[in-house]
Amino acid sequence: MIIRDLEKIDSRDYLSRIRLKNENEHKKRLEEIYEKLPEYKELEDSISTIAFNEVRKRLNKNKQDYSTDYETKISDISAKKIKLLTDHGYAADYLDPIYDCPICQDWGEIDGKVCSCVMKLRIQELYQKSNLFSTLEKENFETFSLEPYSQTKYEDRDLTPYENAERQYNKAKKFVENFETNHGNILMYGETGLGKTFLSNCIAKALLDKGHTVLYLSSNELFEDVLSNYIMSGSHTDKSALEPIYEYIYTSDLLIIDDLGSEVLSSFVKSQLFEIINKRIITNRSTLITTNLSLEVLQDRYTERVMSRIADKYILYPLYGDDIRYHGGKR
Repeated sequence: MIIRDLEKIDSRDYLSRIRLKNENEHKKRLEEIYEKLPEYKELEDSISTIAFNEVRKRLNKNKQDYSTDYETKISDISAKKIKLLTDHGYAADYLDPIYDCPICQDWGEIDGKVCSCVMKLRIQELYQKSNLFSTLEKENFETFSLEPYSQTKYEDRDLTPYENAERQYNKAKKFVENFETNHGNILMYGETGLGKTFLSNCIAKALLDKGHTVLYLSSNELFEDVLSNYIMSGSHTDKSALEPIYEYIYTSDLLIIDDLGSEVLSSFVKSQLFEIINKRIITNRSTLITTNLSLEVLQDRYTERVMSRIADKYILYPLYGDDIRYHGGKR
């Protein structure tokens, strides 16, 4: 069943807790220094007194009382504070404000734009929302291996299974490298056990690491658990729970539909598949489909209308050879 219980990461609440944690740590450090080095507190108090007196003079607008060496006095005392810390083995910045993200100081925005720290937070969420959190640690470009593929000529193919898998692997790497400028689409097809899901996971991991939105769903999850329940359910609770995932089907940078053909076929499935493929093409969002079915069976099963869009806008990644799952080692 598709993940419904995962909570969307509330970045405001998360950052609020981060700020509170850091403020408490900063307070503990101050208390530590005040206790161990009372003279540090005295220096701070003298800065406060100088600053207060200067402000009062300026509010009274008595320019004759303005201090000409106000900034110099503050600077000299600040230097004494730092020296006191370093002389007692503390870092010069030990009592500086503490931030997990010094760029936005843990507020999540800088100059009206979302900070990179929030993007990192979103990536964590996307790993979970893509249902790939643990799998991607094991199935990625670094762990992919061509070793299980046969280097013997296969049927009437020009390339051996090994050479062909190497070609598809290189295409996948290039797809990721050019993703920012070329949002293409992929159809990986071939019999069971040839590494299609593994290779699609490689792409997913690489794009998630670069901050892109990726939604991974098996064909059965897509049509049965999400679309059927969201579109046909009369329950407001069900719709609310599935709405974020439903929206991701159309708005994610990459949608992966794994094992197309494993779902129960119906007119609903056919119409929804075309709508997803067509809308994502129109909005220039990438889709990756894996299937154990041949191109001929795909056309018979999902109609020529679906296959015409695939033929026009998708790059084909054929995989062939013997089932590699029982060869041991990595894909």
